[in-house]
Amino acid sequence: MKKICFFSGDITRNGGTEKVSILIANELKRQGKYEIFFLSLTEQKNQPFFSLEQGIKRFSLGDKWIQPGPAYLPVIHKLRRFLKEQKIDILIDIDIVLDILSLPASKGMKTKVISWEHFNCEYEQSILYRRFILKYSVKRSDYIITLTEDDRVCYCNTFGRSENIRAIYNPMEIIQSEPTAQSQQGKKYIVTVGRLIQRKGIDYLARIAVRVLKKYKDWSWILLGDGEERTFLEKVISDNQLENQLILKGNVTNVADYLVKAEIFVMTSRVEGLPMCLLEAKANHLPCISFCIRTGPKEIIEDGVNGYLIPPFDCDIMTEKIELLIQNETLRKEFSENACHNIEKFQMTQIIKNWNEVIELLCG
Repeated sequence: MKKICFFSGDITRNGGTEKVSILIANELKRQGKYEIFFLSLTEQKNQPFFSLEQGIKRFSLGDKWIQPGPAYLPVIHKLRRFLKEQKIDILIDIDIVLDILSLPASKGMKTKVISWEHFNCEYEQSILYRRFILKYSVKRSDYIITLTEDDRVCYCNTFGRSENIRAIYNPMEIIQSEPTAQSQQGKKYIVTVGRLIQRKGIDYLARIAVRVLKKYKDWSWILLGDGEERTFLEKVISDNQLENQLILKGNVTNVADYLVKAEIFVMTSRVEGLPMCLLEAKANHLPCISFCIRTGPKEIIEDGVNGYLIPPFDCDIMTEKIELLIQNETLRKEFSENACHNIEKFQMTQIIKNWNEVIELLCG
């Protein structure tokens, strides 16, 4: 039985990257074809936020978070020892930054390294240390997985990498029931899911939310997630007397409970790979509005059919489209009914088939 190890910064975190990694690992484990491991640089919590299938083994290389740089050097030796002791056949790096550890650690060994891109090629090149790692990785990884076909093409055009590179979508759970009327008595609400960090465009969200909520007092906007921008949002709420409308729920385990009752889903990210939150909103028949950033939203949202794609960071147009949906319940219902157009490409059956093909190719 081949041994497959997913390598993470910290698999106990609650981000979309951790969620999709666990979804894929769980499905591979259920097949009974592979022995599945998770290895983290460190684990800040005792248990993962998302549930692991029974029998998946977890390990950690240390008890402190390590920033990329010289402190990584001793970790390479720890990782190499782990790969030898556990006889890992394939190491799947959940963040391209980890390639700077796994590639030298596995040199001369049977272990194959898959570099799994969770952002996009353009973003990786925009940050100095990630650009350096990307150039190193793209020449040496045994296989590269991108989240979109657009990003795969970018790798090919930018770096000339045309072999052992493939786009595999993130999966979503398909809701089998028919969409139901989501209008609730009392306030209706918009929902956003994601970490409260700069990359998620929290400053844009705040600007738009203030405009919308001051105009529509019977609506609220719920944010599911936590992070360093929470203090900023709390000040925005206080300054604009939005305590009962812009609601910070923090990290929750029952995201679907909020999605199924919401009216609109909004994403204001500056950069994404293929956002799990949009896939979950789509599965729950929610009209979705997002900036049309480099990769992600345009793979999921059909503009004017089941949501709106907004020119990047144009808060005026996004506000206008949110208000249009608020005012037009018929349009919200139409978008809801169209939410699952072209959903087949995100089904787990096809996605896990693609992963199996990659693993079998590398295992030879």
